[in-house]
Amino acid sequence: MNRSLERFALLAGVMILLGSVQFGACLGGGAVALPAALLLSAGITLLWMHFDLPSGRPWLPPLVCAGVVLLSVLLAEFTFRSDFAEWFSFLLAGAGSGLTMFVLLRTRVRCALCNRRMGVQALSFQCPRCHLKVCEETCWSFEHRRCTLCLEQRVPVLPTGEKWWTKAAGPRITYGRCQMCLGSAEQVDLRICPHCRRPQCRECWDFNNGECQRCGKALPDLPESLTMTVTQAAKTHGV
Repeated sequence: MNRSLERFALLAGVMILLGSVQFGACLGGGAVALPAALLLSAGITLLWMHFDLPSGRPWLPPLVCAGVVLLSVLLAEFTFRSDFAEWFSFLLAGAGSGLTMFVLLRTRVRCALCNRRMGVQALSFQCPRCHLKVCEETCWSFEHRRCTLCLEQRVPVLPTGEKWWTKAAGPRITYGRCQMCLGSAEQVDLRICPHCRRPQCRECWDFNNGECQRCGKALPDLPESLTMTVTQAAKTHGV
């Protein structure tokens, strides 16, 4: 089933539940209907946000909850003579939902780059280069496995010491070209892939997260933050 259709069906079901229970609460008069509207709207808003139902506009859940409760009171009025106090139920429903929305939005984690609050079920990643926690919608590059800021600024992640590079990929070679940027051995620091023996410069090794462009094998002893990000991205894509 289409994701949007699923969310719409779930939203409709939640609203029907709210209306049905509120209608039943009206049978008990204002003493039952008023607190029921307050508590039900708060609970429905929690479900709304938990399942990431349409919530781009913070005023939408309170408005919908208040509208559904008002319809329930109207139906109760036409079905049997309801208590006058019940007509204030929709105000309490809007207030309960609005207060719940305010608390939920204030406690949500913000993306470190775009500063938007992330949804309950939203994916987030900690960049292995700058260690910022960012949202996957606009600030994370799945292809490059880093945040968009580090991608733009070409922030390195691999160690810069010669000792590490010699251990991971051997000494610098003086012949050939990088298989990614095509830089010559005179222009760039070329290192041989330990697996397929193809040359790749240090900058391209770093840009490619320590992986060979040809065989896809990674250098040994990569930074832990980079290894964790690779595993996390693989789980996200179901690899």
